[in-house]
Amino acid sequence: MPSALSGKNECNSMNHSKLYLFFLASSFSLSVLAGQTTALYEPASLVVGPFPSNVTTVADPAQSTGLRVNLPSSNDACDPSVSPSVCSNSTLLNQLDGFSVNPRLMVCFSAAVDPATLHDGIHIISVGNGSLVAINQIVFDPASNCAFAKPNQVLSQQSEYLLTVTDSVHDAGGKKVKEDDRFKDCLKSSDAYCQALNNALNKVVQQPASANKVIAASLFTTMSATAWLEKARRFVDLTELPIVLPAGIPFSFKLSNLQKITWVPAQSGLPPQDIPLSALSAVDRIAFGLYLSPNFINPADGTIPVTPTNAAISGALPLPGIPLGLIPVSFHIFFPPGPTPAGGFPTVIYGHGLGDNQFGAPTFIASTLAQKGFATLAIEITGHGYGAASVVKLTGSLGTHTVATPGRGILIPGKTQIGSTDGCIALPPAVAVRDCGRQTAIDLVALVAAIRKTAGLGMQINPNRLYYVGQSFGGTYGTLFHAIEPDVKTAVLNGAGGTSVDVARLGITGRALSVGYLASVNPALLNVPPAPPERYFHDVFNDNYVFRDTAPVINNVPGAMAIQAAFEAADWLGMLGDPLSYAPHLKQSPLADVPAKSTLFQFGLADLEVPNPTESAVIRAAGAQSSSWFLRFDKAAAIAPDLVGVTDPSTGLPLPILPHRVLSNPTIFSHPTETPLALAEQLQVGDYFASNGTTNPDPNQFLTGPFAGQSLFEIPAVLPEQLNYFQLQP
Repeated sequence: MPSALSGKNECNSMNHSKLYLFFLASSFSLSVLAGQTTALYEPASLVVGPFPSNVTTVADPAQSTGLRVNLPSSNDACDPSVSPSVCSNSTLLNQLDGFSVNPRLMVCFSAAVDPATLHDGIHIISVGNGSLVAINQIVFDPASNCAFAKPNQVLSQQSEYLLTVTDSVHDAGGKKVKEDDRFKDCLKSSDAYCQALNNALNKVVQQPASANKVIAASLFTTMSATAWLEKARRFVDLTELPIVLPAGIPFSFKLSNLQKITWVPAQSGLPPQDIPLSALSAVDRIAFGLYLSPNFINPADGTIPVTPTNAAISGALPLPGIPLGLIPVSFHIFFPPGPTPAGGFPTVIYGHGLGDNQFGAPTFIASTLAQKGFATLAIEITGHGYGAASVVKLTGSLGTHTVATPGRGILIPGKTQIGSTDGCIALPPAVAVRDCGRQTAIDLVALVAAIRKTAGLGMQINPNRLYYVGQSFGGTYGTLFHAIEPDVKTAVLNGAGGTSVDVARLGITGRALSVGYLASVNPALLNVPPAPPERYFHDVFNDNYVFRDTAPVINNVPGAMAIQAAFEAADWLGMLGDPLSYAPHLKQSPLADVPAKSTLFQFGLADLEVPNPTESAVIRAAGAQSSSWFLRFDKAAAIAPDLVGVTDPSTGLPLPILPHRVLSNPTIFSHPTETPLALAEQLQVGDYFASNGTTNPDPNQFLTGPFAGQSLFEIPAVLPEQLNYFQLQP
């Protein structure tokens, strides 16, 4: 696999790694004497480690890596009094062919160590090319004398790595930590794993006495993160799907002939919702249609069955009333005025957020894109749009017409009505939106295939000029889609973040999902009494989350390590459909048969729903800092304080939705000071697509009103890692 370990400040050559380890060990040996503290060595143990380790795998020729994870089921209890490397969901994890590309590392010691020495004493080294990866987000737990950390960057999939501990780790008295006799014995034994570990160490370090300086190490193999989705994309390419179907007769309407467009969701008690024609002033007409996409999600539990990565994927799964497993996907298109260009209209596919629908956010950007000559296309994504009987009624000079816009929601067992995301968030929420994101990425692949195979859906779309913009969850599945789809080469990802687990544990709207997950694992993990209801975060757990680029944290929160371990299981499972594991493949290491992509990122300071640390993580993984634009919402709010009071009218709660939803949201027309910010981002999107991703437009040039002449958008010199709510939190 191509390496994702690039970046001049993060990776070094093999020779640099060898020299580093030799210099580190030999120089310290001259000045610091060894103490009695040892780096513990029991790699089969999830509470001793080092972890991860291929000791906790078994050989499996059905997997692309030749391995399959084999964790003990006894680890599922997630006892809050224990500090494991990972816990819960072992049955699901044991289906995977390797460890996370963003693993939680664990190294334990026989006594306390100096946390300040952990960063320089623990590293990850690629066995394939010798490149060195530092650690970050370090926490030391005094109760267990274990250190935990994350890699400084996303690791390559299907690759071997060494986790190494050197004697530059010092004990609490400043003495060098020494090796465990069990580690020395392993390197001398005939055990297959120990021999592989010894060979890898010799390959990377090439010192006969290296085991005297490297005091502990483990060898581990990363999983195949993108394999299933790549195969699903090829399934779409090789499957002869029926042609696109009209949603009604007529299926295309001039807006000048309409007085009203009303979406009628198939949901008892949910009122019809008018699509505001006032937001579509530059749009000429709207057209509706249906295309077929293969369904891979099991409607019984909302998950995609896991298949061995060296085998063919399971075929499309039948849904109630759809025995062939090909589900009709509703779409609509807003067209710009004027004659059809040669080849058809360039078209922007809009990926909406979680809980929205095809008639929500896409409506509020279509006019801006139409002014730039683009059509805007939106689909009803997996688990959204309520029931299959949803329709749109169009009333105008030619009477009232009804077109079919079937929803993708699923009636969850035990419920009497379909919710706004039912069928998207898997229950129990171990994998949450992972498979919803993968299915939606395939729906978008099927859309592009339909456009290509039908010469633009028969609706004057240019198959050679397709673009994508995704906001929030639309950026989550949009990252997956962008990484695997060869025919859409340019995209804007707005408010996209990862991992999805971190979004849920840190974000204001995802917190309930985190609480539900922890409660399903072990209610004892909810280690904090509920906060007062006036707080934005109704916290019932404290996992002592460690932010990047901070000094090592010394844990003092009872139960926090077990919570982190439970989240690690969900994070690891989520890598199959997480934007963090796909972001490196946008440009730095494109997948097979997919060209490098042009991607522009938009995000804003103090995003409460997809917090800045998660947005920065995806941008960093994509190597896209130079093409990311950061809205200084603190500066905007200083000029227009009413922006802080923009809340979600649908909830009745004082939930601030800016800057997260600034791109395209109904509130941009009800809050005048929000409008200039939204239009600046939208015009940046239009100009970026007009250049086919070859330019990097400055959105400040489009600011008007109280923000005219201001520099509210910037390319961040340093990606923001801390949560920063300034005046938003009581």
